[in-house]
Amino acid sequence: MENTVNAATAESELSVPPQAPPKKKPRSRVEKRENLVAFLFILPPVVGFLIFTAISMGCTFVFSFQNYYVRRGTSEFVGFTHYVSLFSGMFKAGELGNAFIKSVGNTIFLLLSLPVSIIFGLVVAGLLRLGDVKGGKIFQILYYLPAVSSAVALNIVWRYIFQSNGLLNHMFGTGTPWLSDDMLLKVAIVLKNSLNATGGAMILLLAGMLNVSKELYEASSLDGAGKFKQFFAITLPMLTPVIFYLLITGLIGGLQSYADSQVFAKGDSGAATIVYFIWQQRTNGAAGYGIASSASVFLSVCIMIITLVQFKVSNKWVYEE
Repeated sequence: MENTVNAATAESELSVPPQAPPKKKPRSRVEKRENLVAFLFILPPVVGFLIFTAISMGCTFVFSFQNYYVRRGTSEFVGFTHYVSLFSGMFKAGELGNAFIKSVGNTIFLLLSLPVSIIFGLVVAGLLRLGDVKGGKIFQILYYLPAVSSAVALNIVWRYIFQSNGLLNHMFGTGTPWLSDDMLLKVAIVLKNSLNATGGAMILLLAGMLNVSKELYEASSLDGAGKFKQFFAITLPMLTPVIFYLLITGLIGGLQSYADSQVFAKGDSGAATIVYFIWQQRTNGAAGYGIASSASVFLSVCIMIITLVQFKVSNKWVYEE
């Protein structure tokens, strides 16, 4: 009997003709007008991206395989010659290769300011979060001020501070040659960049601390956890998304550093970065454009790889709700 009922049910289901998908309603005049207005709003940034980013990247990639003669407006294909020239310092005594390798090393060294600024920002945000600091809003403004100031102006001020007869040596009664020694010059840049970036890190980390639920702290207090344990067990894990954001943006910005070499170091080779190397090569004869373009392609690839790796490993340490 059951089999008969199931067979009848299946037969009735098969006999029902399939229903046609519902027809889409035609867009009204108001909806079409809204779509047009939305398209016009997004058109300028899209056009700007295509002209100043996408097309420029394509031209840079093409020029990296060519010698470009500006006055004649012609180019000559040279293959991977420029890429080999960049890294020739690894295999033989090549002036160009050594300069590029040195700029890569300088750029990596200057990235030390990134973790230092995050630690400084975390300490300042923690002190302000306690609520016992008088004039906390004033401190926030003062620490954040470098983040909204001109990079050129800041570098000029810091150069006066680190001069041999500057404020720093005058305060401590020393004569440290901050700007004439290659290593001290890089250390000075790391120090100034760390202090300049502390305000931006502090604001974001403080906002993250304020978003942590108070119930977590209350529950941990009932279990006997002190402030120190609460920080490492609750506050720091909850701040990992903010720290991840600071690492991503800080690394991308640090790899594109230019003002440190041009303004603060006055073109000293001891602080020449990759972008400063690219700027130097732009007028270095017919091969200059090719060398600069190949260095730009190398830098872009490095930034993309580092960013992808960071996102890949982020799920192992970044907290997700």
